[in-house]
Amino acid sequence: MCLYVDSRICNLSLLILQGNLTAALNFDSLKLIFSTPIVLAVVLNNVAIGIVTSFFLAQLNSILKTFASALELMFTAVLCWIIFGIPIYQNTIVAIFIVTLAILLYSKEPVQNPSQPCAMQKDEKDMQKLLDEELDV
Repeated sequence: MCLYVDSRICNLSLLILQGNLTAALNFDSLKLIFSTPIVLAVVLNNVAIGIVTSFFLAQLNSILKTFASALELMFTAVLCWIIFGIPIYQNTIVAIFIVTLAILLYSKEPVQNPSQPCAMQKDEKDMQKLLDEELDV
């Protein structure tokens, strides 16, 4: 949420400084933006990325989160090349190769975190122990 709010504040500030706020919020310009299929596709794509990113943040460990963000950048570069015709340079190809190699290496021996009892269960056990000691006194 902080990134979205910050993005809105920065964009509005820039529009105000350039004096384009009224032109940007004009009904005709908004109609043009929302009636263009490619703009709607980009918006839907960013919505999907946001949902997938929130899933990654909730479910994956830090190494897999890093791989997920690297893969997201790779797919964005390739899709921008396919959809918008933005060229992919040699450094992008090298980066895609390095990320792919890192994922292959990690998949051979992934990190296994030992399962630990939930902190809530530990607190409940400590509380029960204290209550038992109080009853014994």
